[in-house]
Amino acid sequence: MRELNWKPGQSAELWVLGERADAGPGGHPARMLEFSGKRMRLAVDFAAGLRLESGAAVRLEWDGQLLLGEVLNAEPGGFWIEIHHMLPDTAGLSWQESGWQRG
Repeated sequence: MRELNWKPGQSAELWVLGERADAGPGGHPARMLEFSGKRMRLAVDFAAGLRLESGAAVRLEWDGQLLLGEVLNAEPGGFWIEIHHMLPDTAGLSWQESGWQRG
């Protein structure tokens, strides 16, 4: 099984799936803080209008890697997600070569 390549404090882009007012083409800026088993702790700027609730579905991308997960809990310093799916190398996906758009 392939592993994720990440470093504490590394930047990523976060999307809340189903969010009505999308964050735009770049998502919300986030920083990865901890990774343990199937869980990752992230820091975001809640003052920028991002709202997270337990159970929210999220997408996290950085350096050609993609995670789909669920928010477990939000706290003042950030929040934990449980990882449900991961693609450690999105650059090698054939659907991108055949014209599918990311969005």
